[in-house]
Amino acid sequence: MRHIGTIPDSQLAERFQDFLIAHGTKCRLDDEVDGVAVWVYDDDRVPDARRQLTEFLEQPDSARYREAREQATTVLREEAAKRKAARRNTVHLSQQWSRPPGAQAPITVVVILACVFLFIQTDLMQNRDLVLRLLFSTDRTWAPIRNGEYWRLFTPALMHGGWLHIIFNLLWWWDLGLIIEHRRGSLRFLLMVLTIGIVSNTLQFVFAGPFFLGLSGVVFGLFGYVWVKGKLDPSDGLGISSQTAMWMLVWFAICWFGVVGQIANWAHTGGLVMGVIFGSLSALWRQVLSRRG
Repeated sequence: MRHIGTIPDSQLAERFQDFLIAHGTKCRLDDEVDGVAVWVYDDDRVPDARRQLTEFLEQPDSARYREAREQATTVLREEAAKRKAARRNTVHLSQQWSRPPGAQAPITVVVILACVFLFIQTDLMQNRDLVLRLLFSTDRTWAPIRNGEYWRLFTPALMHGGWLHIIFNLLWWWDLGLIIEHRRGSLRFLLMVLTIGIVSNTLQFVFAGPFFLGLSGVVFGLFGYVWVKGKLDPSDGLGISSQTAMWMLVWFAICWFGVVGQIANWAHTGGLVMGVIFGSLSALWRQVLSRRG
């Protein structure tokens, strides 16, 4: 915060404060012996504010200064509404963790349990029959799904090959799934997860065949959703740090370049695209509702 000058008359000082607020400059007035000191919070706005103060002192009764009160009131009202919305959308951790995870995010927990169970059965115990029952297809055709085995559209996402594979995916699933389910509700979260999983698995099957496993397509979908929501609709309270987003996108690119071996890259791509679409539509819908309100 920087001091930009002093105005002798308190009414004129308030008029200039209104003008600054109306133009997006946050400021404060302090009474002093020789008048009212004007302070500007943002250092980047100090040069412009000093210039505006000089112009104001030359013509304090100009219409643009007299009319600033109404504009400033509008700005302050909008800022108050944003703060209220942010408080409403803030997740209080003390409340969030006062209930067991199964109560606040049952879908997130159930998926983890399903992945662990299937990992024991298919990877550790080598239950090949179960693997064949859960793969997208066993003969590279759509025949199993056409015959009514619709679970195959999603179940490849619940199987993993190796400790690093399942640990990596479930850690990300826990971080992203817990907060999204807590904020969006279990039903909406379930529908989102199923849609992302089915689209990402189908894309992988069409372009690379049926032999793929893992939750990473869904994880990239959840990442895309939170990432876009944070960019387009930050007041909703969902978001991800720039460093984390960069790390995920770099990992996405590394996987496509084949540096880490055989990866279900089409599933990653389909999941990420679906997450971005869901996040964009959600942000757009909230904007429509706010305008109606």
